[in-house]
Amino acid sequence: MAVATSPPRPASRAAPGLRGTVLALFVASGAAGLIYQVVWSRQLVLVFGNTTQAVATIVTAFMAGLGFGSLAGGRLADTSARPLRLYGAVELAVAAMAALLPFVFEGLAGLYRGLWPSLVEHPVQLTAVRCALALAAVAPATFLMGMTLPLLTRHLVRTLDEAGARLGELYAANTTGAMAGTLLGGFVLIELLGLRLTSYVAVALNLLAGVGARLL
Repeated sequence: MAVATSPPRPASRAAPGLRGTVLALFVASGAAGLIYQVVWSRQLVLVFGNTTQAVATIVTAFMAGLGFGSLAGGRLADTSARPLRLYGAVELAVAAMAALLPFVFEGLAGLYRGLWPSLVEHPVQLTAVRCALALAAVAPATFLMGMTLPLLTRHLVRTLDEAGARLGELYAANTTGAMAGTLLGGFVLIELLGLRLTSYVAVALNLLAGVGARLL
């Protein structure tokens, strides 16, 4: 006589042994994001020659991109059956965009030099053009960065009771990486490697996070 057995339970999306690895990948992602912020600010200073506006534009692009990206990522995460795999794809897309940005900044410099003579006597319009050019270059990558947290939250959080703990872990991991990226990018890597190679270190961190997530 056949013995009735209950159907196997699906494996947890975030087994304890893998959660630490996922958090480590998010540390790398956070470090990459702040390395980009430091490097892109310096590159925009070289393009526009205005430190205050360059930094303000980068901060604006990051905050806007993270905000809108998080909104889109939250909606996308709810429809994804494999949010960790999608997170990996987003990290790889960030790496691809960031790898191209040094060349985008070179084109931006040439375009800005062509516009500058006609706008030099119109400071308000000149500032608006600076902001628009910088946002157009940087915002797509920061938008994708903003999608990462909702996707990982969707992967790690299985019940409402553990939502606070898992979100706290993710924020802590990403903030730790951001702090490390700021210190390394601003005080070590740029001095040793220069702007472009430092940005490629961040690209490598995104590749690590993306490939690691896809393999998991």
